[in-house]
Formats: sequence, C-alpha cells, structure tokens
Amino acid sequence: MKRARQKTSRRPGGVPPDRRSPARPLVAALGLALLGVALAALLARLHARAHAGYSSFCAINDVVNCDRVALSRFSVFLGLPVAAWGVLGYGLAAGLAARALVHARRGRPLARGLLFGVAATAVAASIALAIVSEAAIGAWCLLCVASWLTAVALLAAAWRACPAGPAAAIAADLAALRARPARSAALAVVLLAAVAGARAAYPRYASVAPAPPAARAGAPGTPTPSPAAAPAPGDRVIVEFSDYECPFCARAHEQLALLRAARPDLEIVRRHFPLDAACNPALKRSIHPSACSLARAAICAEARGRFEQMDDALFKNQQDKAPVATLAARLGLDLPAFEACLVSPATEARLSRDVADAMRAGVRATPSYVVGGKVYAGELPRELWSAPPAAQPRARAAER
Repeated sequence: MKRARQKTSRRPGGVPPDRRSPARPLVAALGLALLGVALAALLARLHARAHAGYSSFCAINDVVNCDRVALSRFSVFLGLPVAAWGVLGYGLAAGLAARALVHARRGRPLARGLLFGVAATAVAASIALAIVSEAAIGAWCLLCVASWLTAVALLAAAWRACPAGPAAAIAADLAALRARPARSAALAVVLLAAVAGARAAYPRYASVAPAPPAARAGAPGTPTPSPAAAPAPGDRVIVEFSDYECPFCARAHEQLALLRAARPDLEIVRRHFPLDAACNPALKRSIHPSACSLARAAICAEARGRFEQMDDALFKNQQDKAPVATLAARLGLDLPAFEACLVSPATEARLSRDVADAMRAGVRATPSYVVGGKVYAGELPRELWSAPPAAQPRARAAER
C-alpha cells in the first residue's frame, strides 16, 4: 500500500510554515518592548532635566541617585543619551514583535530570531551599564534598573517564541533577508535614518527637550512671584540668569538673538547663575563643575569690552571644551591680564553678587528670566515676541 507523500510548502527564503508555535510569548514580548520604550523615554526626559539643574524623584541618596547617573560622562554614547538609544532599541524590538505576530498568523516563524538578537543586545548593554554604575559612577538609577529587568524579561519572552531554538530562528530570518535583498536594504536604510534623525533632533542630549518648568509652579513660562525687588524691574528689561555649561542656556542664547531682532525696544541683561557649588551656595552638589570658571571668563572679557564675543564663544564651546585661555587668545585679549582677572577679588565679588541677586529673586534653574519683577523659568512669556514700536536694539551684560 502506497503512502501519499506529504508536500511541504515553502515560503520565500526557505522558511516552512509554523502554525504550532504559540503567539503568547510574542504578545508578551510586544508588551515588554513598549514598556521599555516608555521607561527609556522617561529616562531621556530625566537626563535632560538633570542637565538643566532639576532634581528627580529618584535622587534618594548618594547611592540611589538617578541624577548622578544622568550627569555622569557615561550617560552619553555617540552624541546621544543612553536613554535615547534605549528608545530606539526597544522601539525596534516592538516593531519586530509586532511583525512576528503578523507572520505567526500566516504560519511563518519569521522575525523571531531578529527579535531575540535585539533582546540579547539589550541585555548585554544592561549588564555593561550595571557594571559602570557600580564600578565607575558609584550610584544606581532605579529607572535604569527597571529598564534592565525589562530587557531580561524581553529576552526570555523572545527565547520562548523560538520553538526550534534561537539559533534556528536567527538562521531562518537571515535566510529570509537574503531572499529579499531590496527589502533588507530598505530596512537598513530606515534604521540608519532613525538613528540619524534622533541625533539631529536631540543633539548632544538636550537641545529639543522641553524647557524646564517654573519651580513649584505650572507649565513652562508660568510666572513665579519674586521677592520685593527684582534685580532689574521693568517690562522692557529682561534679566537672564544663565550657565555656560547648561545645554538649555545654549539654546536660549540662540533664541534671544532672534528676540533682539524682533523686539529692538527690549533691553536684555545677562547675569550669571552657575549650577556649580564652588560659587553657588544654593546648590548642595555641582551639576556643572566648570560653570563658575566660565562665568569668571565672561566677566573678565566684559571688563575688556569683549563680552558679546566671549559669550558666543563660551556657548559654542560646550562640546569642544577648549580652555578659556584659548578662547581669550582667539578673541585677541591680553592673556596675562585676562588670567590675572580670573583670580581677582573684584571678579569673584561680581560673580557672588549675580548669584545672590538670583537667589533673592527666586531663581532655581537655568535659564531663568526676570521680567517686570516676575521670574520665568525655562522660557520667556509669549507676549514678548509681539511686534515692538520702532526703537534701537539694546543688549548688554549686567552693570557692575
């Protein structure tokens, strides 16, 4: 008696149908990947706020402190916060899990191997970051730990979604990619474009992060009542308290240039509020360790009539971090006199006066603006951008 031969249908790439594999692990993987995206996005926001001078809810002590981790040099990789890479990685995992579910309904075990590979990479990165947190930073971030545990759970779900084993699933996915080179190339382009877009939209960790809200107030730009006398009252005078290591301040510096062109009747006054405990008694820890030195450099350049040039140079120097003496030389300043000014008691007194005025006004973060006796943290009130009467532009640093 002859037995009928069973025909095994083949899909492109030599992948046989697979209707026996449960979809439950893939559903779990999708949910975990979306949780990872949410945690990574929250960490990216925390990272930006930490660099703006705000403390997070998980800055509990010196050991359990998300802010210490966010402010460390290990929190940025290839120009992006590690958290931003997490958003991209978990987003890719979510896409692969969703794709694997679609293939599972069609009886094809595709995308599971790639999902396993992404999850394994996330776990490897989590282990590396845990080692760095313990050995190099000496602090732990609770949200980071939650993200690492999510990566481990995602790897377990991805493993369970591969009935024949991860190696077989990866081989099947690679075969499918080779069978469709055009689609594979398009996928690679999309991934590279996502990374490039993230770097363009989030350069050096903070330029498009939301402006910090007013301390203990409402949305950004909500005024906070200041004490009896603001440093420079008047609705046509804007007093900006800034920090040369603050990424938000660098962005605000560019916006103020646009405001000067749009409102030539306004007077913009620069004051210094370094988020550096070396000269700022309002801080318990230094957020920007060199900010006091940079403020002194601006004060000394101002004394020689080159404040605007040094102001621009210091903000542009946030990435290069060239010594202030190098910047002074580029501006043609007398270096011996400049260096003597940096350690002058008069320079220190001027800086201390700026910080004291900011504290009296209720400034708690940078950039902050005092307009008409009110403090605006993070951004200026929108009405300042309205069309002004004809006038000559005025902009200066604070008077001595």
